[in-house]
Amino acid sequence: MLFADVMQQFKAGQADELQIEVPEQWGQGRAVFGGMASALALAHLVTELPASIPLRSVSVSFVAPLNAGPATVSRRILRQGKSVIQAMVEITQQDQVALVLLASFGAERPSAYQIKAEAAPDSGTQVMVLPKQGPAPEFTRHFDYHITRGVMPFSGGTGSELGGLIRFAEGESTAVGALELLALVDAWPPVSLTLLNQPAPASSLTWTIEFIQPHQGAETKALTTDWWSYLASIEHAADGYHHIEAKLWQPDGQLAAISRQTVTVFA
Repeated sequence: MLFADVMQQFKAGQADELQIEVPEQWGQGRAVFGGMASALALAHLVTELPASIPLRSVSVSFVAPLNAGPATVSRRILRQGKSVIQAMVEITQQDQVALVLLASFGAERPSAYQIKAEAAPDSGTQVMVLPKQGPAPEFTRHFDYHITRGVMPFSGGTGSELGGLIRFAEGESTAVGALELLALVDAWPPVSLTLLNQPAPASSLTWTIEFIQPHQGAETKALTTDWWSYLASIEHAADGYHHIEAKLWQPDGQLAAISRQTVTVFA
């Protein structure tokens, strides 16, 4: 099922607690791809919030594997002021909490202080294409990857960076908003996997992503033709937990999102 089709489950006016269908063909190991799981939670939230107050940050805890099939998503507005909204979403499946998402929305404020972010890094000329078939997780077929920094997963590399270009595969979507940004950022394999010389399990424990405004300027761009730039690095790794910082730049080179993940590596 295409990403855009999955998100058609969510419409304005629905109850705070909603029965949904977690899609097939978006698997990642024992669970659904984390970017899809997070997008399912956020999609249920944003239908009831004013579009005039942009999303600023999302924090996700992956409590238990979320699998394809029926699930329940419930939302709660924790506090709503004139310019800031704090909210929580929970996805449960078979009476088990699978995911908890906290979201912060904030209207623009007048400020004399502005520091521009660095533009997207040079993508380079050496390109490795992540294959659509083989040992790659099921969900990766929904994306196109050009790896230009670092090495392929399970290559026994020695560097701490992984990056390049990414876009949705042809037919997946035609515009980008916060839901699609979640998917684009989380679609990349953890840098940690490039250090391993053979396949081993790894999973996200927590994930925080900050949205840089105005990323809405990219919403009219066709995701099937425009490449987004991505770069991640391991900041610390020990005792089976890797702390990874990443950035995503929109096609015009402006910074769109800053991500931080704690990844559990079973190797």
